[in-house]
Amino acid sequence: MDNIKPTNLKQLLDLAYSAHQEHNTRKDFRQDGKVPFVVHPMWCALTLLNDQRIPFEERELGYQVLLLHDILEDTSLEIPDFVEPKVLECVKEMTHDSWEEEQNISDKSNFIKLLVLCDKIASMYDETVRNEPQRRKEWKILTQKLLTDVEKHYGSIRLVTLAKAVLNETDW
Repeated sequence: MDNIKPTNLKQLLDLAYSAHQEHNTRKDFRQDGKVPFVVHPMWCALTLLNDQRIPFEERELGYQVLLLHDILEDTSLEIPDFVEPKVLECVKEMTHDSWEEEQNISDKSNFIKLLVLCDKIASMYDETVRNEPQRRKEWKILTQKLLTDVEKHYGSIRLVTLAKAVLNETDW
């Protein structure tokens, strides 16, 4: 069985840090300017990686994608050549030009829906979306749809339990 290579993890963490804290084109902090933006992709990646109810191969690929998932949307960096092609392909699948495009998930694979659910729950968990009242209802509808699809495919994984709790405790 393979394992997570610490050197690869560090290289990706360094890339995510550099992208979001040194090359961000949108915002380099979250939570009203109190928390560095890089915490968001780290939370997503580590939450997924720690859910042992998800097959290891999907966690191994998924944490890499989630560490890098906002780079193409929110920074001036490109994904470097050392990143595996499959990781880059998934990052591109999670990259959108608009909120309207982002909501179109019907043709996404179950794996990408899992990653997008992790991303959406992270923003609800840290209440970043509370500052976007016009988007709250659409965000919650999208997250509930993702939750339904992910639970149907993956069953009772920890991310599903977390998503249900966050959705239940989010009064929008």
